Amino acid sequence: MTTTYSPSLKLSLLGTGDQSGTWGTTTNYNLGTLLEQAITGVQAISLSGISAYTLTNLNGVADDARNLCLIFSGTPSAAPTITAPAQNKLYVIVNNTTQNLTMVASGGAISLVVPALTTAQCYCDAANVSGNGIGFYSAQTTAAGNWNVGGNLTVAGNGIFSGTGAVTLPVGTTAQEPASPTAGMIRFNLQTSQFEGYNGATWASVGGGATGGGGDQVFVQNQAIVTTSYTLSTGFNAESVGPITVNAGATVTIPAGQRWVVF
Repeated sequence: MTTTYSPSLKLSLLGTGDQSGTWGTTTNYNLGTLLEQAITGVQAISLSGISAYTLTNLNGVADDARNLCLIFSGTPSAAPTITAPAQNKLYVIVNNTTQNLTMVASGGAISLVVPALTTAQCYCDAANVSGNGIGFYSAQTTAAGNWNVGGNLTVAGNGIFSGTGAVTLPVGTTAQEPASPTAGMIRFNLQTSQFEGYNGATWASVGGGATGGGGDQVFVQNQAIVTTSYTLSTGFNAESVGPITVNAGATVTIPAGQRWVVF
């Protein structure tokens, strides 16, 4: 019988009576090299000067596609596309380039973008690539270049930005504000030309500055009802436009020597 190969890992499958006297060598190579490559293998791949790379996928010998972890480096000529074989496989993708990297299965319709300087997990099936596109940021504490994330990014810790550049916030109109916001969200409102933040109840101008129609900065608004007890900060006075109603059970405490003026 003729030796065949497994569909995903391309391991040698010996037929009855095949490789008499040498079958042990093939079996040891399957177990000691190819399976280890699939379970713990790390493959470094340079993308310098190119914008597309197809993972090697070979029968019975070491290749790119069998490795668990693929580390891409270098300076691509454009945002690179990596083509994996259309076979079931889990990958850890380390994108050490400053370009967003797209993982796609050969002939597949669905791809996955791994942002620059990011490590992500992805799964390739017989047709598509899916998984954690925003990934988890690698052990690097700093990263040069821009991070472009087309979705939500969750960071368990403090986000520290250095350099002399800027952070670009989401931009949109009032109608485009998130339908289910959470306290702490911040964005730039094109309609009002103001930065705004969500305080858990409503969207408000960040920093409490004046607002108005378009880019006007005329109106400083305050609510007319005190629903929660509040104490003026030590050493500060306050002012509000009245009338002001203090709900039952709520109190406003004004420390000695300070003032709350209601106009």
